[in-house]
Amino acid sequence: MSELWEGWTGSPFIWELGGGAIAGLAVGFAVKKATRLALLVIGVGILVLYGLMQLDVVTVHWEVMGRGLESGSHCLTAWIWALVQEVSTALVGFGGGFLLGLRLK
Repeated sequence: MSELWEGWTGSPFIWELGGGAIAGLAVGFAVKKATRLALLVIGVGILVLYGLMQLDVVTVHWEVMGRGLESGSHCLTAWIWALVQEVSTALVGFGGGFLLGLRLK
């Protein structure tokens, strides 16, 4: 039994996979919390702009705002896709840990 254990623990594959999973878990949990905060701030900002628009204090060009949000999402998607193309063992573990971190409360 100890020979089997030594064979597994000596493998860099296992260490990369486990390290990536732990890092992914932490990052996934942090991203979940940060996303909630960011969405709250964006939502409150849009409500404030809408309220100021109703009071005729400001003029909001919603189509320009929509284009800005859309171009930002395309930029983020391209960055994530470039990152995913650099697949390694640690990234596989990271992906699993990240998804698990998103599920944590």
